[in-house]
Amino acid sequence: MNIDNILNKLKKKETLETNDLKLLLEKGAELLKDEPNIVQVTSPVAVVGDVHGQFYDLLKIFEINGDVGDKKYIFLGDYVNRGTFSILTFCYLLALKIKFPDQVVMLRGNHECRPICEVYGLQTEIERIYSNTDPLDWLIETFNTLPLGAVINNSILCIHGGISELIKTINDIETIDRFQEVPKTGKFTDLLWSDPSEEVEMYKESPRGAGSLFGKKVFDEFLEKNNLTLVIRSHMYVEEGYKYHFGEEKCLTIFSSPKYCYSCTNVGAILNLDQDLNRSLKVFEAVPDEERNLSFVKEVKK
Repeated sequence: MNIDNILNKLKKKETLETNDLKLLLEKGAELLKDEPNIVQVTSPVAVVGDVHGQFYDLLKIFEINGDVGDKKYIFLGDYVNRGTFSILTFCYLLALKIKFPDQVVMLRGNHECRPICEVYGLQTEIERIYSNTDPLDWLIETFNTLPLGAVINNSILCIHGGISELIKTINDIETIDRFQEVPKTGKFTDLLWSDPSEEVEMYKESPRGAGSLFGKKVFDEFLEKNNLTLVIRSHMYVEEGYKYHFGEEKCLTIFSSPKYCYSCTNVGAILNLDQDLNRSLKVFEAVPDEERNLSFVKEVKK
């Protein structure tokens, strides 16, 4: 498999043939399997939140913030569903991961699981393009290898959702068996589904139906116990593209899907951290609708 050819095809928004898709996903899974649950990262680095199949907006991120190879990136999950181009989005990032393994960190989001993909768009997209659901099985197998978090310079934790009553230390995350479908409850689930809440002091059942809401008191205790200065997470729609919680700059949501679902009014955001962990937030608008060409989405013969 020539990864440069794959990247060129994807960037031109060409649908991958079945064999190329399978090979790419297998190669990516092999690489991801070798990474720990928590990936250690050194700054400078950029952090990107949910992209949700908005491929044109993903390309815009690299256009305005720098290409992989020139810049290191952490992606916080939710690559698929909601948007129109889930396969392109995930495969393009995975191809970049294969070409630049030390420059791209891909974490797992709550949408990288079969039940969510069957309901929120990926399965339908696969059936339309490939006329069968085999590619969904291959994608799920690759999703099951994605790491759960990253730590930057031993002081900043990146996860998709939030903390858990069952997780006291980062070492507790390392003990999770991540090579499986996301369970309905437990530490694994909480990491991908939980949210901060100003109305909660400790923990409370989440209205999402999975994970929990966590409050300032337990969040501060988690930071102190793990010698952390910041937790960066995504998972939550925010109008301004980013949001600090609990009245301090210690819990930050990054959301990188501008004009979410092609109908909301939000902007997207990216966080850049320099060598000394100074923060710089970049906010960006969605690619205009008239510049999103849908004509390339063609069926692939069996």
